[in-house]
Parts: sequence; C-alpha cells; structure tokens
Amino acid sequence: MSRGHKLILLLAVLAMSGAMLTFLGKRQAAPAVELKVLGAPGVSLAQLRGKVVILQFWATTCGDCDHTLAELAQLHRRYQARGLETLAVAMVYDQPRQVASYAYANSLPFRVAQDDGSAARGFALGSANPPLTFLLDRSGRIAQRLPGKPDPGRLRAMVEKLLAERP
Repeated sequence: MSRGHKLILLLAVLAMSGAMLTFLGKRQAAPAVELKVLGAPGVSLAQLRGKVVILQFWATTCGDCDHTLAELAQLHRRYQARGLETLAVAMVYDQPRQVASYAYANSLPFRVAQDDGSAARGFALGSANPPLTFLLDRSGRIAQRLPGKPDPGRLRAMVEKLLAERP
C-alpha cells in the first residue's frame, strides 16, 4: 500500500471515529438555570433530576409554537405519570401578561416560565428562533436539541426512549 493510500485510509478511519463519537456522543449537563414559573414558585433544572424533561422555548407571536405546544400538552398528559416533566419557557421579549393569557386560554397542563434571558444564555440560543426544544435525560443532561417544529412521532419516540433509560 502506498504512502498516499495509507494517509487516505488513516483520515477515513479518523473521520469515521469522529462520526461515531458524535453519534454515540456524551451528553452534556444542562445549564444550571432558575426559571420563573407563572403563578408558582420558581424551579431550577437541578430540582427536576430523576425526571425526563421537555424544555420548549416559545413565543406568543410564533405560529409554529401554537401547534408544538398543543403536541407537548398531549405528550405531557400521556407520560407525566411515568416521569415526564414539561416546561414551556417564553422568550425574554414576550410580555408576562401575554404569556399568562396564552397559557390560560390554551389550558396548558404544564408549567409555563418567563425567561429573564438567563435560560436563553445558558442554553446558548443566540439568535435562534422559537420553537426550540430540548430533551433532558433523568440525569439532567441534554439528550436532544430540536430546532423548529419537531415531528410529533419522532418526539414521542425520543421521550419513550428516555423514559426507559435508567440514570
């Protein structure tokens, strides 16, 4: 085998190793953030360890968020007893009165929080537009980051997989 072929083979093996590490990836710990929950005491993500958490960043002006929050309500009702916790985090630019009105009008069955900017910074949202969904495993690590409107079947399958895992 020529030296050039060996180099190409080595680069291919390294690339595949990197892809496998990304696929198998170590999950990163979710940032330590405190969320200001509407009409209830605040909650830190550390308090939710032991549960699978869906954390959805949304906005009252986001059309896709309407559909996504309705899907999350169904998932929450279906899996809450098995250890699913759902938090809808309104973007910092949303007015608290509008957020509360939306949550009430849509009978959201889970906690709704108003971000003061710390959650968006902690999750490194940058200029990402809502909806943006994070799935946290029972150990408080980020298992998935789902930008945009997630596919309901895929989201349900991911939740079921995380619920079946042991910390």
